[in-house]
Amino acid sequence: MFGEAQLVYRYYHNLEKKILFQDLTSSEVECSVIPERRKTAFGEILSLKLTANENIELVDFQLEAFLEVDKDSLMMVNGFQSWSSSQEMGKNDRLEPVFSLSRFATGPYGDYDFHKYSGRRGKLHSWTYTYFRTMPDQLFLLGSIDESYGYTLFDYDFKKGKMILRRDCRGAIVYPGEDYLLLQIYIGQAREQELFQEYFGHWERYRDDAPHMMAWNSWYNYYTDISEELVDINLEALHKENIPVDVFQIDDGYQKAVGDWLEVNDKFPSGMKELAHRIRNYGHKPGLWLAPFICEQNSRLYKIHPQWLLRDEKGKPVKAGWNPLWSGTFFALDFYNKEVREYLRQVFQTVQEEWGFEFLKLDFLYAVALLPREGRSRGEIMCEAMEFLHSLAKGSQLLGCGVPLGAAIGKVDYCRIGSDVAPFWDFQILKMLNIRERISTVNSLCSTLGRYHLDGLAFRNDPDAFILGDGKPGANFNKMNFRQRYTLFFLNHLLGGLVSFSDNVAEYTEEQMNLFWSAFPLHRKKEISDINKEDNLYRIKFKIGKHEYLALVNLGDHSKHAKIDKGVYFNPEHFLKKDYESIEVMAHQTVCFRKVAARPEKPYLLGATGHIFPGAQIDKTIAREDNFILKMYPEAFSQSKVYVAVPTNEEYLRVNKVDYPVKEWDGFNYVEIKPLSNKDN
Repeated sequence: MFGEAQLVYRYYHNLEKKILFQDLTSSEVECSVIPERRKTAFGEILSLKLTANENIELVDFQLEAFLEVDKDSLMMVNGFQSWSSSQEMGKNDRLEPVFSLSRFATGPYGDYDFHKYSGRRGKLHSWTYTYFRTMPDQLFLLGSIDESYGYTLFDYDFKKGKMILRRDCRGAIVYPGEDYLLLQIYIGQAREQELFQEYFGHWERYRDDAPHMMAWNSWYNYYTDISEELVDINLEALHKENIPVDVFQIDDGYQKAVGDWLEVNDKFPSGMKELAHRIRNYGHKPGLWLAPFICEQNSRLYKIHPQWLLRDEKGKPVKAGWNPLWSGTFFALDFYNKEVREYLRQVFQTVQEEWGFEFLKLDFLYAVALLPREGRSRGEIMCEAMEFLHSLAKGSQLLGCGVPLGAAIGKVDYCRIGSDVAPFWDFQILKMLNIRERISTVNSLCSTLGRYHLDGLAFRNDPDAFILGDGKPGANFNKMNFRQRYTLFFLNHLLGGLVSFSDNVAEYTEEQMNLFWSAFPLHRKKEISDINKEDNLYRIKFKIGKHEYLALVNLGDHSKHAKIDKGVYFNPEHFLKKDYESIEVMAHQTVCFRKVAARPEKPYLLGATGHIFPGAQIDKTIAREDNFILKMYPEAFSQSKVYVAVPTNEEYLRVNKVDYPVKEWDGFNYVEIKPLSNKDN
């Protein structure tokens, strides 16, 4: 499987040396490389340890691998960080280089500055892990299990069938007597769920498993205009509608400037301690947004502490990006400056112990590791910084955002897995510029689907917020149509471990409020059996308890015809479909079916309106000789029209002590029950 390995390093008087070796083992005057292999249930773990005899500075390490995978298989392409687009791609797909004139703003966000994009079809690369879908239910996976020595890259060429495994180790210094992991990867093949369980089980975890949660955050409705008054308005609206929100999080806009985290602006006259107390009194966990490793140029931190800024070889502050909602360009802080660390300790102590916030969204984290320095690679710095944040968090829950995923695994409770959503479907200009981190609803959804398997194994997935409301006229007005809003809403609830929204629920129309309540009960435990992609049409099989579902999701811009699986499936709009019948799925539409029995020997539930997963609001059914009992979950607030299949020899069916006439559809007998609510239990 493995071919030639190549190690490049500098030593004595900055001399550069390149060594090539074929059998994974190498011994030089300056260093030695020793392989270790360990069998697992579904594969093996390969480690390559580097031992130095004198100080050496690493430049690059790569290893060839020739893979026996079908050229028509799909490869998982995991983007560099949270916002980077990530999905399965094939031999005809390509990763285009970013348009050069846009790099002043996008370069720091992704991997464009240190990985060359060829733009060729079938020349793909993936960070931290990748897999090939070799059969419908089988995967061949290669993945790093330790990024603390550097980022791991899997660079594959479908045409040549060759993979280059690379450790981004530039800048790391190895001292005599120390071991440095040039590579530590898991290689395995098995059924999807079994394989992911084994792979992520080898990662070191610092935090306990986090629960599924629903959160309100201020960003997508108010952006930096959030104020104490708006916080109160939304707290009261949630309370009035009795919406069970776990976390109420204040996002960007409370601080005077990015970087000055302890200086609250005039829009919050009562102060953050009082606001956290108020949020808790409404029954929510108070949450707050921080971007600990950056500052903007109009902040006091930037002006008073210029020595805290990360600087390049020419002594210039390192730009971490550009944001039109701030003062334009923002800059990275020097994590290895002791005063910076002490400042962050003070910030976290104040925010948690004095103000009382228990949920922290930590954003723009990639900025801490833009340059290798202090004898450490970019990945080493990123991992050290994430361990530092974990140590500061005490009992708070952490949401990581804008972070390379390998450094976040096991160190945060929740992690963003896609780009920012938006009140529009796509950002066409940024798409044309090939920006993988672009703000875009469909860009985010592709990653939500591509990275769904991380939820509950690496951390709980945050697919970003759903947006149902119309927003305010102007830039924040929601331009998405109903199908687009529904698809975002559906997928976030199906695949998210953290489900969030920013709408003021008091401003919902009746249709929007009904859609909102159609997610309840939330069904926090859903088992995803399979997700398959053909072009831009996704087929998702999942279970809620014993009930099986099939969702057809069309993220493309044109309608598509899709076939139902073998069996009988119910959907309120399509009613019953069976045995590979075809339906039309409109552009950006999602259709969800519940699998039902073929022919009833006794009455059983077909499904219902009023829930995004048809019939999932029904707690239990009991088929007695003289009465069919339906019981809804108490959280199912929306009214529902329920459909029950009955044997062919029945003319009436008594449901909850009320008789309903039997109807017929293509050989199926059923009853349609009047709109039912939980009050009818």
